[in-house]
Amino acid sequence: MTTIEPYQFHFIKHQVQQLVRTYQSVNDRHTIRTVEMITEEAIQPFFSEEDKEAQSLIRQFFDSSLTMSKSLTILEALKKNVRPFQVPSVKQTEKLFRKVKKLKVPDFSQTDLRDYTYLAWDDVGSQSKFMIVNTQKGYQGIYGHLSTKVKKGICPLCQHESTVSMFLSLTKSGGDGTYTKRGNYICRDSEQCNQQMEQRETLDEFVSLLQMR
Repeated sequence: MTTIEPYQFHFIKHQVQQLVRTYQSVNDRHTIRTVEMITEEAIQPFFSEEDKEAQSLIRQFFDSSLTMSKSLTILEALKKNVRPFQVPSVKQTEKLFRKVKKLKVPDFSQTDLRDYTYLAWDDVGSQSKFMIVNTQKGYQGIYGHLSTKVKKGICPLCQHESTVSMFLSLTKSGGDGTYTKRGNYICRDSEQCNQQMEQRETLDEFVSLLQMR
């Protein structure tokens, strides 16, 4: 069975949704066939030709009678190929945020972790956001102040227009004990951000920026 990442699944989902909208709004056969070819070329690289079950599901997308409801049913079957985010242990999480006193870690046991490229939660009392990102260097913990003010903008993590708030993180800038504030406007709703994420390069860039000394 081919294994794909959550952000790759969301990319596939968005491609299929565009295809469905084409089926529902376009009558020109040439245009429809062009969109089908573009969609197939976008999806196929994620799956091995030997993965017969996945290939069978993918073929079901290319049907002019496809509806959003039916596409979601097919996508749900394809979702078993998604590698879920591996939640670090409580001890690991506490180590990631060792400078945070009385850290409150949510229970993710009932969360479908196949939807998440990164984990995040808000502490309303302290107006803080906590993020856990699994990188090539291992788990990275990021936390900072999340403004209560919101506006419409492009989130640098998912690259989609969303309701965003300013997130500021304190980063130790040197051995003299000084700190630098770094951040940007990011999705207020981290769950929505994950659903909109179709690649992870910009997430990694954001993490690198905050950790730069």
